[in-house]
Amino acid sequence: MSSWRYHNPVEIIYGAGKSIVLPDLIRHANVVLITTCGFRKRGYVSVLEKMLKSSLKYVYDDVQSHPTFVSIKEAYKAVKSVEYDIILALGGGSAIDTAKGLSAITAAGSNGWFEDHLKSNAPFPDTFLPKPIIAIPTTAGTGSEVTMWATVWDMEEKRKYSISHLLLYPQKALLDPELTLTLPESETIFSGLDAFSHAIESIWNKNHNLISDTFASKAISLIYHTLPVLKNNLSDLNLRNSMLHASLLAGLAFSNTMTTLAHAISYSLTAQHGLPHGLACALPLPHLFNINGIHAKNRVKLISSALDAGENIDMAYTKIIQFFESLDVSLKLKDYGIGNDCADNIIHSVLTSKRTKNNIVDLSDAELKNLVKGLF
Repeated sequence: MSSWRYHNPVEIIYGAGKSIVLPDLIRHANVVLITTCGFRKRGYVSVLEKMLKSSLKYVYDDVQSHPTFVSIKEAYKAVKSVEYDIILALGGGSAIDTAKGLSAITAAGSNGWFEDHLKSNAPFPDTFLPKPIIAIPTTAGTGSEVTMWATVWDMEEKRKYSISHLLLYPQKALLDPELTLTLPESETIFSGLDAFSHAIESIWNKNHNLISDTFASKAISLIYHTLPVLKNNLSDLNLRNSMLHASLLAGLAFSNTMTTLAHAISYSLTAQHGLPHGLACALPLPHLFNINGIHAKNRVKLISSALDAGENIDMAYTKIIQFFESLDVSLKLKDYGIGNDCADNIIHSVLTSKRTKNNIVDLSDAELKNLVKGLF
């Protein structure tokens, strides 16, 4: 009989058109909006300005993909003289992670602490009390609206860092599938693959529990059945709803388990070779399915069941391959201009990543090297 624990403090408000309740969520608090220029161009920032009126004290709309130390510090500089109570994050994982970084720096009261903390393990201040965040995800993928960490990239070092603190969970997550309708095909697929990875990695994970398994299994099933159909029906709100639902469930799963080997492999592919994150972490999944299927059959059978393959691992593997084919996604790095001369750098990243240790079984260095080489 197993024992486990599960924790997630985020209040979730979900439904098509639910963004209209935002004024009720902030009440009379003062807010700053963290978003991208795309939402300014598409007119949604104007919608929020009319909706929130005088409560909206500042709009920072220069969020970049893959937030870096530099870009997060720029956001901090832009808003540090503004008096506000809540950070409103509108966008994909980059906007929400930028908001978390901004909240952390503001709580520390120092630009320099942020980098020192992530690179040199400088401790959190004793008085660390981040500004609360209301996250409004506009992609179905990262799950950042229900996690306590934020990804930060150093593109000069070609490395990924992650800040993590229980107080960095967003206070509320407002999920409205209507806001995902404008997401282009490629971003729809790549963000969906990110959620697929989160769900699968939550299952073949040393930190799994009954709740994370339940969320992850449902997410896998939803994504497997929805994403290939959505690819050709991008304006279908019901399909968008299913994907946002799946992304949320995957986020709730890995918010407690963290990710594992597929993400460990992905970091080098994104930082050094520019591969979109969701694509980068999905490419190793079939290879890991085979490896973990040998060492941890009972775990992998949960994934098989979610793919309508019962306990037939071989059938499930075939279904995963067909899933990628239906999305027109190649599983070979060479098709993305990444040659096997890059293998050593990727292997080094995997061997030194903390996420590698979360895999349900410990793989030898030789097995990890063969895994990476198989991606080419």
